This record gives sequence, structure tokens and C-alpha cells, in this order.
Amino acid sequence: MKNTFLILVTVVLLTSCASKSSFNSFYAEHKDECDLSISTPAFFANLFIPKDDVKEYKNLFKNVKHYKVMIFENENTSLDKQFDRFIKRKKYASIFKVNSNGDQIQLYFLENKNTIKEIVLKIKSDEDFVVLGLKTNISEDDFNKLMENSDLKLTGI
Repeated sequence: MKNTFLILVTVVLLTSCASKSSFNSFYAEHKDECDLSISTPAFFANLFIPKDDVKEYKNLFKNVKHYKVMIFENENTSLDKQFDRFIKRKKYASIFKVNSNGDQIQLYFLENKNTIKEIVLKIKSDEDFVVLGLKTNISEDDFNKLMENSDLKLTGI
């Protein structure tokens, strides 16, 4: 009886640990530091996304399972460095970086077996730091088809 109980507890613990996304760990660690944080299932968030504005990305939004948004005002260098270490440690791949007038936009993804499991967008300006994490289940081929319109492709994965 004790062995059965121990095995059951071990399975539950391993399952709960395995289900947490990588971005979820950053979100949980810094949630109290941000000025606004939102974590919502995709079915609810998709109600507020204007369909006409994102027609070409409709298939991407269908494959998003969960959204997490963090907004930090008066961003400090320490948080930016922590985020960069997190991205490196969790082995996210960079899709693109854009720098314009001191503002930065970076898009990352985390892949497992030719399926993109997470997409993370970082937007940083002099005053604000915004991070958007999407838990997804989209194939690499489907993602490349979506990105053809913007000339972004995942190559060499």
C-alpha cells in the first residue's frame, strides 16, 4: 500500500513539473515585480483580438493555448539581463531582432520535435519593458507558412 501511494505521489509530482512551460517559470519569478501581468487561456484572449487585423495569422492564433503578458514600467538593466539569461538558459532560438530609435523588439521560440511549444516576444523601450509569452502547439512547417508573408522563416532547426 505504501509503495502504491509513493508511486502515485511521484507520478503526480513529475506530471505537474512536466506540464509547466519554460516561460511560466520566468513569469512566476517576476510576476510581483511587474506593473501589470495577465495570464489567460487562449479561448478567452482570442475574443479580444480583432479578427480583421490578423487574418493572415489566423492559424497561429488557433494553435495558441495560453497567453501571458508582463508589463514593467521604468525598466531597469538588471531585469533585461535576467531575461536574456533566462532565454539563453532555456535554449530559446531567436527568430528576429529589430532596433529602432532605441526601442528593441525580439522574437524567440522554443521547439520540441519540430513543434513550436512557446513563442516569446520582448519589447523594450527607454521607459517600458513588455514580455508576451504564447504557449503553442504549431508545427515548424505551419509556422513557416504563416511567416512567408513577413519573409521570416525558421531555417536550420
